[in-house]
Amino acid sequence: MNLEDDILIENFLRNELSDEERTSFLERIKSDSEFKKQYLLEKQLFESLNEEDWSFVNTIDSKETDEYEALFKSQEIQNLKQVIKNASTNSKGDRGKVIRLLTGIAAAVVIGVFALRPILSPSVLDTNTLYTTYADLNKLPSFAERSSGDINENLVIAEKLFKEKNYEKAASTFDDILDSDKSVSGAYIYAALAQSQLGNFDKAIEVLNELESSDLIDSEKAYWYKSLVYIKANKVEQAKKELKNIIEKSLFNTSKAEELLGKL
Repeated sequence: MNLEDDILIENFLRNELSDEERTSFLERIKSDSEFKKQYLLEKQLFESLNEEDWSFVNTIDSKETDEYEALFKSQEIQNLKQVIKNASTNSKGDRGKVIRLLTGIAAAVVIGVFALRPILSPSVLDTNTLYTTYADLNKLPSFAERSSGDINENLVIAEKLFKEKNYEKAASTFDDILDSDKSVSGAYIYAALAQSQLGNFDKAIEVLNELESSDLIDSEKAYWYKSLVYIKANKVEQAKKELKNIIEKSLFNTSKAEELLGKL
């Protein structure tokens, strides 16, 4: 893996590529197994060792997690964190070698640290699991099940892309549909969840805000899905506000909102 590829992967992870560059990147992942392997390793590093994830220990009950906190804040871990941070911004030719060396070390550290997490800190909030459980992407309403005369063929195509986990094309297709027809509430939901799966949380919330402000019968569903997007984005306080609003106004999925709020 050369320096140019390392920089390309970093720019992709930081959402700094143009639409054309992003499309080209995704196509290369499909056809280049070695490039895909390196991308997945650096993605794990990028997502597991960023500043927000390294600071979550501050929210844990110290009495229950003294050992975990000691490990997490140990000088060795802090040194590794700093080296990784330096490597991610290094523009010299040795950056790729450093990243590849650290990936193996960091992966071992992450596995070790997070293996201890359920034992030493049972109160740690697993927002990703909550999102996966309550979003339940496999059980979203299907456009394909409607009668052919009532549904745009493009909606079926977009849904198929979504269920195939081709979120990039699904999001783009749903966006095109909504540009021409804003009367399909399900399209907003699919579009927002596709953007959320891509990590484009601001865009997902923007789409759901449009649904919320519409006069569609399902507009109140926006609150539920906004809470889920905020959970996936690890913005727990914003998620709580949406859930409380659902409960206070008895909106869509009130009982689930009560249940989910109790877990946050």
